[in-house]
Order: sequence, then C-alpha cells, then structure tokens
Amino acid sequence: MKIIIVGIGKLGEYLAHSLVKEKNDVTLVDVNFATSQDVINNEDVNYVCGNALDSNVLEAGISDADLLISVMNKDEQNVMCSLLGKTLGVKHTIARIRTPEYSSSIDILKDQLGLSLAINPEMLTARQIAKALSIPSALEATSFLKGRIQMISIKIKNKSVLAGMTVHSLSKKFSRIIVCAIERNNKTIIPKGTTKLQENDKVHLTGSVKDINQFLNYADLISERTKNVIICGGSDTSIYLAKMLVDMGMKVKIIEINEERCKILSERLPKVLIINGDVSDQNVLYEEGIENCDAFVSLTSIDEENIIYSMFASTKNVPKIITKVNHIQLDGVTDRANIDTIITPHRIANNHIVTYVRAMQHSAKSSCEAIYKFDDDIFEMLEFNVKEDFKGLNKKIKDLNIKDGILIVAIARDKNIIFPNGLDEIHEKDTIVVIDNKDSVKDINDILR
Repeated sequence: MKIIIVGIGKLGEYLAHSLVKEKNDVTLVDVNFATSQDVINNEDVNYVCGNALDSNVLEAGISDADLLISVMNKDEQNVMCSLLGKTLGVKHTIARIRTPEYSSSIDILKDQLGLSLAINPEMLTARQIAKALSIPSALEATSFLKGRIQMISIKIKNKSVLAGMTVHSLSKKFSRIIVCAIERNNKTIIPKGTTKLQENDKVHLTGSVKDINQFLNYADLISERTKNVIICGGSDTSIYLAKMLVDMGMKVKIIEINEERCKILSERLPKVLIINGDVSDQNVLYEEGIENCDAFVSLTSIDEENIIYSMFASTKNVPKIITKVNHIQLDGVTDRANIDTIITPHRIANNHIVTYVRAMQHSAKSSCEAIYKFDDDIFEMLEFNVKEDFKGLNKKIKDLNIKDGILIVAIARDKNIIFPNGLDEIHEKDTIVVIDNKDSVKDINDILR
C-alpha cells in the first residue's frame, strides 16, 4: 500500500518505522528534515521537502497514494491537508485532531470532509490510563471484543502464591484465564502448559472481568479502589483524563506550574481541584497529600521530569504510579527506575492507525479489527473477524498447524466468549484474539504454517 505521512514529529517517525515494517511504500512530506535524519537514513522511505498545504508539493508526494496521514502540529493544518489530499485524489485520509474543544465535532468533521479516521492521541492515552486506574493492581489494562474480555499485566511479587505454578496448573484452577505472555529478563515468552511462573515475572493475562477479579483475589492482588488521584501537569491529556476519572467517582487534583494554564483548567474542569504549584518542589507534593493519595500520574511534556517525579512518588509508597514517556529509547531507564506503568502516546496512536491500515489491506478477507502492542513491540495482540477465507474453518484447534510463538486466547461467537482449548473450533463469523511474538501475523491465515 502506498502511504503518505505529512509531518515528521515523534508520531510521524514512529508511524514511518511501523508502516515500513508492515511492508508499505511510505513517503514523508515535511518542510524540515534536519531533525529526522535517523528516519531517512534507517528506514526505506521516500521524502518530499516542502509545505504539504501547497498543492504542488503535496501532489508531488501523492502520485496514486492509497492513504494520506496528516500529523502536523496544528489540528487545522491536518484538516486542511486531508481535504486537499482528497481533492487531489487520495482514497483515504487520516488526520490527527487533538484539541479538547474539537473533540465533540470530530464525527461531523469526518462526515463533511470525508475523513476516514480522526486520531486523538491525548484522548486515547487518557482512556488507557483510566482503564489502568480502574484495576489498581494491574500494571496495564486494555480490553478486546468490545470490552467483553480484559487483558491485564501483573508483576509476580516475592513469596507470591503464583511463583512456581505452571501455566497448566493455573489453567486448571482458573479455566477461563489465559496466560498470554511472560516477560522475564528482558525476554518475552509465549508460554506452554509446562512453563513455570517465577518471582519478578511480568505476566500478561486475559479473561472476563469477573474471572480477572477472582484471579486477582486468589493472587492477593486486589487493591482498594482508586479514590484520590494526583495528576502532574495540566496538559490536554490531563483534561481528558480528569473528566473520565471524575465520571468514575474519583477525586482529582491537577498540579500545574503555569498560572494562566491553571485558569483555563479551572474553567474546563469545575469538579477538579487545580493547584498552581511546582511539582519539583517536594513541599508542594507533601502539602497536596502525596503520602495519602491512591494514584500519581505524571503527564508533563518532559519525559525526564515525569520519570523523576514518579520515582519520588515511588519512595512515598504511592500504590499506583503512571508515567508518560514520549521517547521510546527511555524504556530501559524506566525499568531501572522501578516505575511499573509507562504510557507512550505515540505507540497508542500508532496501534490505532496500523489497525486501520491492516483493515484496509484485508477488507475483503478476515479483517484485523484491533492491535495492541506490548513490551516495546516485542509482541502484539490482534483481533480478527473470521470469514470464509480462513483455512482453518471448522477444525479443532489441536489439529491446526499453528506457528510457534502464536496463541489463540479467545473466541467470540454470538453472545458467548470461549477461552479455547485444543478441542474448540473456529467458525465463520467468529471473532478471535491472537497473541503473536514474532510480528508475523498480518492476515488471519498467517497464524498457520
């Protein structure tokens, strides 16, 4: 597929890497490539230097493109670029629109301007943080099959009842819990029945909400419900998140250093306590009750500050700490800093866009409906609608020649969710969720040898 990416910031660079990896023909358009030499040098991309809002420049980059993705700094530029791209003959357009005031108008913009997809990384990030806060004992939480199953990540603590258990023995105790993947010593394992869980493993599990809660209770991982949250930084993500948390019944404080921004936050968030203060001053955090809060979320624009503030919160034994990190290369630093939950907006936005691209490529086939990447893209979870082109239709899973590193973790059939064993079958019109740790599954038939 031929794809044009306009705007080479962090998201543009990450998209270029992911979409080239997906074997797409990618062209970058930007006025300045001075800061993007790594992308140009290390990725198989074309590039056009110029203003994409100039039809001559954009037309030079388009040339029979299937998709245009506009991720320039300003929403208005992205909307205009997408409209221009449509006018010049691009079949599909995606625009990043992230201003909170525009969020209620996104559907109208999509309809009137012919946008295929409007992406809002800040809102998507806020949703993922809200999900993580809804299950305090989970490092990460997301949902699949329209919210009918959850995927959570936990860390096995010292002397945990889980340490030493095999995946098979855990499955016997919780038949509707699937151990999807284990991160151990910087390696990701797609487990077999004989795989033993160990202390300090990061374990990714899936199951229904009820089954997940029963499992957490057995593992002594049930935490008290999150009630009091401190958010560091008054970004747009903070606005989206604070609204969600208030709707969930939580008390929220936002600490923001800029006085003018505090006034804006107060107007938009009447049910949130806005504190004009400097988070780098420990006295401010003490005064606002960091030692008694249930969760600390650091959402400033500077990664290093987020990491340091979160490290301080960790020393005060805050039960739940979530840190936004934009630079992927800092993942190793956060591991050593003992920060459990890291949120990267570009990854989240990238997942949604790659999902859309795969659905475009396979729209006539068993289409990919959702993608969620874990552990620095070491493995991913995919959701497929099953159509008549699947080569394993109506066969028992144990009789399918499934590739190594791939695990079928759930099947949705009508109103039922099946957590499959070898005797279950996959039928047409099912939706299945698959784990892949080799980035080899683009189409549903790719799970088979």
